[in-house]
Amino acid sequence: MLGWIVLRRRAVVDLDLFASQCSDTLDARADAFGHGLALVGPVARAAGVRRVVVSDDRDAAVARSGGFDSAAVVVDRSGSGADQRAYGLDAGGIPVLSLVGEVVALKRVEGGAGVSYGYTYRTAASTTLALVGLGYADGVPRLASNRARVAVGGATFPLVGRIAMDQLVLDVGDAALELGADAVLFGDPARGEPTVLDWAVWTEREPLAVASGLAARVERVAR
Repeated sequence: MLGWIVLRRRAVVDLDLFASQCSDTLDARADAFGHGLALVGPVARAAGVRRVVVSDDRDAAVARSGGFDSAAVVVDRSGSGADQRAYGLDAGGIPVLSLVGEVVALKRVEGGAGVSYGYTYRTAASTTLALVGLGYADGVPRLASNRARVAVGGATFPLVGRIAMDQLVLDVGDAALELGADAVLFGDPARGEPTVLDWAVWTEREPLAVASGLAARVERVAR
């Protein structure tokens, strides 16, 4: 009998950087971080944030039940861009959030091999295909098919073929990757990883829409 395979699907939050961006107050107005206060709140509390500013009474109630000392309701946003800087959505920002999957299979194929549904991509020469356990059910936009790049093992590789429900494929050429390796869809450009801005371009949507589209089954974890 085959057992269940549990894949790593992680949205990784850097707590130290998160705390430095937020100080002791989290500005979560209009769902600034794109995940909902129920998911972001516990991470903020773990980073030592004690107070939160929200847009409505519903989020204020969530904040109070989540252990914040105070929750102020402020309708008008300040426009300071602090929420964007926290996720690296402006030119000078350092991203707090990384989206990470894992390489679950590696397959060597010959030139001309069709990839994924409909064979919208065929390999140009002999190469290795890497299967990553993230798909559109996790909130990876299908428009990134044959457009995006993903970082694995210190290099980036093209995302090829159509993104499936639970997986996507990378053409990694002759790179020596290992099963179980982290595949970073977006993260810190200082580490050579694509950014959420890159994904916004590849998927023709707002950067915060990329982050807010992540599914509930993507585990939010602290680093």
